[in-house]
Amino acid sequence: MNKATIITDAITYIEELQKSVEDLTDQLHQMEATSVAEEKPNFKEFDAEQEMNKWGLAQPEVQVNHIGGTKFWIKIVFRKKRGGLTKLMEAISVLGFDITDTSITTSDGAVLVTLSAEGIHGGLSEADKIKKFLLEVISTI
Repeated sequence: MNKATIITDAITYIEELQKSVEDLTDQLHQMEATSVAEEKPNFKEFDAEQEMNKWGLAQPEVQVNHIGGTKFWIKIVFRKKRGGLTKLMEAISVLGFDITDTSITTSDGAVLVTLSAEGIHGGLSEADKIKKFLLEVISTI
């Protein structure tokens, strides 16, 4: 074999590889196009208020229990609405509480928030007043 045939064979081999790359790229684009067309999101549309009524949660629910000192355990159930949790957390902060532990669960249009909070800077210390304030906040959500 001389240098000319080696170079010719190498050029032929490189051209075959380039064609193979083009074919595989085309196949990949076709597969991506079909998978995107098939994968349309399936969002379940529902009315949060109707779902809550179905489960017997027509009205928002707030429970406030005094644990000791300035610590409280708070349980809140309300209908799921955009920005609702943010407003609730801001209200708890306005009350003068520092949240030490929290759990948030959503299901079928309802939001369950359980948290333990500790009063700071002389925040409200009566469970009934805290409950009334949180019910007012939730009713505006």
